[in-house]
Amino acid sequence: MLKPKGFIYLTIIFSLFTGAATASEIGKVVLTLGSPLVERSGQHLFIKRNSPLYTSDTLITPVGSKVLFRLKDKTTISLAENSEFELSRYEFDEETSDVSFKMLKGAFRTLTGSIGKQQNPKFEIHTPVATIGVRGTEFWGGLIFSDALDVTMLEGKGVYIKNEHGQVEILKPGDGTKVFPGKQPNPVSKWTKEMLNKAAEATRVKEPTKNHWEY
Repeated sequence: MLKPKGFIYLTIIFSLFTGAATASEIGKVVLTLGSPLVERSGQHLFIKRNSPLYTSDTLITPVGSKVLFRLKDKTTISLAENSEFELSRYEFDEETSDVSFKMLKGAFRTLTGSIGKQQNPKFEIHTPVATIGVRGTEFWGGLIFSDALDVTMLEGKGVYIKNEHGQVEILKPGDGTKVFPGKQPNPVSKWTKEMLNKAAEATRVKEPTKNHWEY
């Protein structure tokens, strides 16, 4: 027996709006600037403070927009304007972790939470030119200053940057590297204060009040 058209229409609408609810929530939006979006199940939705985030979401920050979000283990990530960042995989418990995200373009700043305190955390961010892996740290990565990937460690245990051409590891706060497409990561060197400030400003998200706090 054929079902009424109204029933079919309601079923489609219900599936669109409840699809994310069947997935496990992995974090929430903390702060936004401008009009950031999330791409979910083929739809582009505006996000705001306390918006839930799910595996497979892609966060998008158009020009003039930024976003700061927090994951279940208290890891915080902020995105610069004109960024696209996919939450590909997030598996976490008190002893183990398996996290894999993708920065498709733009820049991000990350401060690891409980994952960074684990003995052997697996936390990687893939970019078009290299993969960044962390061992409990605060770090920054971006494709916004040139056609190369810039990475610096701000605090913590260490950051490794690898691709099919080679690998380097950053062990001192304030050190960084540059990775050009199709080449091995450059040797680690100390970033200038100007460069560090420029990177920090790109991913800083401010509360829109007089007594704001920053990340």
